[in-house]
Amino acid sequence: MLVSLKYFFVLVSITFLAGCATTQPHAEFVKTINFSSLDTFSYKHTLITGMDFRDSEQLLLEALSAATISSELEARDFEQVEADADFFAVVKWKKAVSNYVNPFDHIDPYSDVVSRSNKTNQFAARVHLTLEIYETRTGNLFWRKDLPNSFDAIQLTEQRVTDSLKRAIANFPQRIEKDPNLPNIQ
Repeated sequence: MLVSLKYFFVLVSITFLAGCATTQPHAEFVKTINFSSLDTFSYKHTLITGMDFRDSEQLLLEALSAATISSELEARDFEQVEADADFFAVVKWKKAVSNYVNPFDHIDPYSDVVSRSNKTNQFAARVHLTLEIYETRTGNLFWRKDLPNSFDAIQLTEQRVTDSLKRAIANFPQRIEKDPNLPNIQ
């Protein structure tokens, strides 16, 4: 009996540690890239899918997506160009019925989300955001950030859209300043 109880505690400990060691499901860098070769970018487009958005909401999402992502990349010392950019960004918004799988996904603080949630009606239309960044030369995706359940669709405001976009690009690194005295490896 004592031996089986000991194994039970070992099993519980392993299960707990395995749960703590899981990787974040919403990855960022998805492919290896020579990041030092990236100097210029372009904003390609905004895709809007899922349940219907109002025309005014679509226009708001398109305008804020382009302005916010461009501004954030310029703040990281990348230069925006119209043609021949080193990489380009695509923003995808999706409105879909879902339930809160993880209140930490929401842009509001955890306590606000939990206090608002109604246990009898967890399903609601929510807005999901995906930011993808592609290398122009190859067309390969190298950076992606998913923000499922960013906010409830009825809460769509300019501030929530901007906050979500800033959260999506928050971990994208600064442009690497090349030292002209170093030899070129290429």
